Amino acid sequence: MPLAPTVRIPGPALSQPAPLVPKWEPIPVYIEDIPTPEPKPEPPREEPAPKPPPPVKDILDSVNEMITPTPIVPPFEPAVPESTMETIDVPFTNLQVPVPPQEIMVTAVTTAGTAAVVSVGATLAATNLFKQLVSLLKPVFKTVIKKLAKARGKKPPLTWARARATELRPHKVRKRVIRDVS
Repeated sequence: MPLAPTVRIPGPALSQPAPLVPKWEPIPVYIEDIPTPEPKPEPPREEPAPKPPPPVKDILDSVNEMITPTPIVPPFEPAVPESTMETIDVPFTNLQVPVPPQEIMVTAVTTAGTAAVVSVGATLAATNLFKQLVSLLKPVFKTVIKKLAKARGKKPPLTWARARATELRPHKVRKRVIRDVS
């Protein structure tokens, strides 16, 4: 079976964008253009004795505090001290996985099991209750609907079986054959 002919796709109409490198032209500044500030006479004052410079160690500590970022999330501290936490060696690896104490595991399993039993039991009970309510209230609703239809002067609705029968086998008009008896 021959293949369909190839379709020629045209190349892009625009070239790839290229960045524009900014050009900086230095502005010449001449000494004549700079105004000389006029010094204001200040009253003579006594200068206090110079403070001794802080120790170099204090300066380095303050610089390190500025440079070292403070963590946004505090470091993880396990709820159970590591001394009571057991570990399991994973076979064929050098990994050790921490395992919570037995009390915590028993509590977690008990809680999960109880929640599962209660949710399944509640679902089954609600299903049975709903079935019972439907079987009790269905005749009541049908009676109310028939009475409303009768009060409005309309035909009451068909039962489920009669509606299904009319859908499956619509009534056909049958011709009666009259035989001559002579």
